[in-house]
Amino acid sequence: MYQRFLEDLKRINPYMKIIGLTATPYRLDSGLLHEGKDALFDDIAFEMPVRDLVEQGFLCPLISKLTDTQLDVTGVGSRGGEFIPGQLEAAVDLDPVTQAAVNEILAFGQDRRSWLLFCSGVSHASHVRDAVQGRGISCACIFGDTPKEERDQIITAFKRGEIRALSAMNVLTTGFNAPQVDLIAMLRPTKSTGLYVQIAGRGMRLAPGKSDCLVLDFAGNVARHGPIDMVRPKKAPDVGGEAPSKKCPICGTVNPAAERFCRNCGYHFPPSETELSLDATATTQEILTTGKPEWVPVDDISYHFHEKPGKPLSMRVEYQSGLLQYREWVCFEHDGFARKKAERWWARRASLGMPVPDTVEHAMDQTHALKVPSSIAVRNAGQWLEVVDAKFERGISRG
Repeated sequence: MYQRFLEDLKRINPYMKIIGLTATPYRLDSGLLHEGKDALFDDIAFEMPVRDLVEQGFLCPLISKLTDTQLDVTGVGSRGGEFIPGQLEAAVDLDPVTQAAVNEILAFGQDRRSWLLFCSGVSHASHVRDAVQGRGISCACIFGDTPKEERDQIITAFKRGEIRALSAMNVLTTGFNAPQVDLIAMLRPTKSTGLYVQIAGRGMRLAPGKSDCLVLDFAGNVARHGPIDMVRPKKAPDVGGEAPSKKCPICGTVNPAAERFCRNCGYHFPPSETELSLDATATTQEILTTGKPEWVPVDDISYHFHEKPGKPLSMRVEYQSGLLQYREWVCFEHDGFARKKAERWWARRASLGMPVPDTVEHAMDQTHALKVPSSIAVRNAGQWLEVVDAKFERGISRG
């Protein structure tokens, strides 16, 4: 639909430029929106990590609690990369399971004022609503085919606090703005990375008196996808006689599927779905990473030219810490945020009076005069181990 719409606009104005803004730059069936055949976009121009938005006060943090009840999807088939709806609802819409889950929602949510309950089918949502109402809590249902006037009335009452809980199926995941939501119950297992992030994101709006949003994951979605600030779309494996492989999104090098780091540039591949499922159960994983960096000593440092097809030249800085190596890219020849970041990087390392270089070549000529950090702070940014800070306690580099 978007492709047809944009093609029509391009016929009207061949010089039209397109920019997209989204919290989820990927789709379940096609992966990243700037990769593959007929990709809508050329590249990601700027990305603001979810963790940074939380730390800077633009989003509300999510917390998760251990739940005893877990929905069992054993034997549920998949179609188009997602659980088959009828089979999924049949597997999870079991009264003893629903009653147990609702008991936990009430126990954890007694001090929470606004609940969203995401369910696995129309009947499932109705049964969850009935169970909540049966315990004296106001709750209403919304489905994809709920008449607009009725839906608007329910949502208005929910936002006013007249209804404490909403039980939903196939709605309230996109374009729904109820900042006061401070409890989300995931009663819908999903293989869709985007849907998972959208569900969790309903609780990240800021509201007066709201310090965080509690997410109760009965569906195993955190184990399936990982913390929401680290998720990446998963593509179906290639079928054929070739050995499994994966392409590095930074430098384009094709690596064996088992590699954790790119053999060329050191990019840290995020864990696969299988690795995540072996890591821990759904109930023990955090839905949002702590974001706390780890400080590591710097034993040596080196500087290199870094070329990427179609992009301005950058400088790759390699830090050696024992047997481990960490990398960061300083983009003197880029514009906007990347250039500003390079200026800040240079100011912390250069001697007084050394101007910020305009080119990587100029910067490389002066690296011998830069201060060497005694330690650096590294943080798992999902795609790679990111260097986020540095401490300087000794002289200058050895060139």
